[in-house]
Amino acid sequence: MKRADWTTILPRLAVGMVVYDRHYDMPATIADFDGPMVCLTRPTGLEWRTHCASVRPATQYERRQLRAIAKLHAQRQRGMAGTGQDRHLW
Repeated sequence: MKRADWTTILPRLAVGMVVYDRHYDMPATIADFDGPMVCLTRPTGLEWRTHCASVRPATQYERRQLRAIAKLHAQRQRGMAGTGQDRHLW
């Protein structure tokens, strides 16, 4: 991709925006930018970088999917804290 191509894509993106990464086939939130690269994150803590040309604004369905993942992850985190897995059995 030529420089002129990705520089026209970047102004349409913003930190905090939910996008769909076509390369990884999943929605994520933009955390930062590094030149033509977009730094993405998911509620589970997964982070990666991808070229700005491989992302597009997320659809309503993809936004709901990301919110559902966040809710599930939060429930699992709370569930693990209350299971007593850190206690000794004697």
